[in-house]
Amino acid sequence: MSNKSSIFAVSICLVLLSWLAIHPVQAQTPTESNNAVYNPLNGVTFSGSFVDASMLLPPHNTTQAADICDAIYGIFINKWATGSYPSTGEVIDARGISGGTNLKCTHGTPWSEGGNSVNLPATILLPATSGATPTPIVISTPWVVPSNTHLIGEGDGIGSSAATTIQVSSTFNTTPGYIMQFGSASGASGISVERLTIDGLGNAVYGIVNPNAGPNSYVDHVTLYQIRGIGLLVENNADGSGPYSNITFNTGSYGGTTATACAQI
Repeated sequence: MSNKSSIFAVSICLVLLSWLAIHPVQAQTPTESNNAVYNPLNGVTFSGSFVDASMLLPPHNTTQAADICDAIYGIFINKWATGSYPSTGEVIDARGISGGTNLKCTHGTPWSEGGNSVNLPATILLPATSGATPTPIVISTPWVVPSNTHLIGEGDGIGSSAATTIQVSSTFNTTPGYIMQFGSASGASGISVERLTIDGLGNAVYGIVNPNAGPNSYVDHVTLYQIRGIGLLVENNADGSGPYSNITFNTGSYGGTTATACAQI
């Protein structure tokens, strides 16, 4: 590098340091769960397209969300002052959430609590939950996934260090007959479940049922594990959905029944 180039580079560095001295780095607002972005009019502000859900739970925070589902639901309704949720949706990144207590959904689902529910679009990134000491996401209530929601895990391999498992609890409500459903009514669309395992713990229920969601709705790289009902059920109002690809069905340590099957379309 020539002397002239070196002097120019040093000058740029000095200008940058001078700017930082006048405009110190600001904290993310309104809460620590928002990524900071620079706006030329308002300086450093929070991103309206991305929220880090892990910042709402221990060890980062001990006063806000109760578990992973509560954290996500609270983001939808602005319970944590993360900003009004955009109608066009955003990325909710829960990949940093760990610990058995944080992963047990005790208040409801990511979209419903206490008889209230939301129907908002989102891309939800779920954490890896497997490995030497597996701690799955434990649910006691079936998940009804709204339109334009993409539920994405870290992998579908059971026992892999990069796998995400959603497992029913010992008190799971089997009355609806399924673990996960696409849409709450006909006309739903844009729903996907990807790169995760759904563990039924031997219950004779459907793993994933799609009675409602049509175009741009699909399942990819999903393991349906220890389910003694139908692994995947696709019904008439799901016309135009798919593909349903890279699906593994394994009853594990549980024997199947005459009603057990990988898929029914």
